[in-house]
Amino acid sequence: MKKYMYILLIFLLFSCLSSQTRQPAVAGQWYPKDRAKLQEMMDSFFENIDLEENSDLNPFGLISPHAGFVYSGKVAALGYSLLNGKKIDTVILLGPSHHYSNDVVSIYNGDFCQTPFGKIPIDKDISSELIKADKRFVFELDIHAPEHSLEAQLPFLQYKLDNFKVVLILTSTNDLSLLDKLAETIISITEDTDKKLLYINSSDMSHFHNYKTASKMDQYTIDLILEKKWDKLRQEIFSRNCELCGYFALYPFLQIMQHFQHDKAVLLKYANSGDVSGDMSRVVGYASIVFPNTPENKEEDKMTEKDKKFLLELARKSIENYLEKGSIIFPDTPENPDLALERAVFVTLHKKGNLRGCIGHMQARMPLYKAVVEMAVSAAFEDPRFIPVKNKKELEGIEIEISVLSPMERIYDHEKIRMGIDGVWIRKGFSSGVYLPQVATETGWSRTEFLESLCSSKAGLPRDAYKDPDTEIYIYQVEKFSEGE
Repeated sequence: MKKYMYILLIFLLFSCLSSQTRQPAVAGQWYPKDRAKLQEMMDSFFENIDLEENSDLNPFGLISPHAGFVYSGKVAALGYSLLNGKKIDTVILLGPSHHYSNDVVSIYNGDFCQTPFGKIPIDKDISSELIKADKRFVFELDIHAPEHSLEAQLPFLQYKLDNFKVVLILTSTNDLSLLDKLAETIISITEDTDKKLLYINSSDMSHFHNYKTASKMDQYTIDLILEKKWDKLRQEIFSRNCELCGYFALYPFLQIMQHFQHDKAVLLKYANSGDVSGDMSRVVGYASIVFPNTPENKEEDKMTEKDKKFLLELARKSIENYLEKGSIIFPDTPENPDLALERAVFVTLHKKGNLRGCIGHMQARMPLYKAVVEMAVSAAFEDPRFIPVKNKKELEGIEIEISVLSPMERIYDHEKIRMGIDGVWIRKGFSSGVYLPQVATETGWSRTEFLESLCSSKAGLPRDAYKDPDTEIYIYQVEKFSEGE
């Protein structure tokens, strides 16, 4: 019996010695190395936060700063305060490598990471799956050992969460195609797991401008993020009109948000180092931004029968008004505030079962009820494929259909298009084309036939342009209703 006990003890000792733990690199510099002092600092960050103020925000993703805690800690605390009472299984952290540019993405695949608050286990299931996805997804300890961007988030997580694991991802590359693959892989893992996940992007904002310049630049950057103008943000980063030291980690993070999260992001707090130091000549900007969780069975975006009837009657009345007066007349704001939200919409006209006109916007530009008025008139009088509707008698024989679009989601694998469910917008350079989801149902096309027709017939591109990496593919879903239902 003693022999087996010795063997077991030796095995346990060997297991402990062989486990790999990332040691803190900036404890004692960026934040206190002593546990009690770190606890005291954290208490001071959170003590004056009103937990009721943003209690309705359930974080799916956070953008959080990573400077010395004395400068950015209070900003970061606003985001982490939303985790109060939350149960999270795994936190996926994406941050930049400030020390290496190895043209790889390094995923820490040791066993633990250490802070003064203790050890946090690594979710090796997810880390290992990520590493298997691409030869440039690697575990390079040298990249992780000195890096502070992710380490700066860990004490906040430990302060607010219990019994969680982490995935530590450092982007040591500016290759957007590799980062596209990273986003795609994380999305796939997320879709296949039952774990409750939280995503964190670690990034500071502009660096070493004067206070006024930094504040103006950072507000512009924040606006682009909140307004989901992420293609514009990319252009402005490369043009140096915006600055984010963690941009190449933010880039895949935003793709993940785009895929899963549809509510508006919320700025919790912006500040810069000058607010703490008093030195306004060379400051660094910090923002805490939350991407709220979208409930799986979200119903508030669904139209009620009353709403559908209102919009269909509005579309018909708008065409009648235009026939009578030759101008567009907008009604008063409807009672239901949901109908005044900005939404993208198409209005389609059918006559004896055949298409008679169809016009719409792919992206939200105006309140839904106003968009229905404009698109109805455009479908009746401005579709270049058809002569304008002649008179009220012809209008009586026309059936109106309205398609309300969900927000656009860029995809990087055309095989993920669900025929009959997803509409597709394809774009390359100045050429673009769109098909509503019902096109696939009405034609019976395969995915390949659908995409080839979209490229050639609608966008004026080569039939196989959808395979070109420079071609952007967006999907969306449609809530469709008509007078004939």
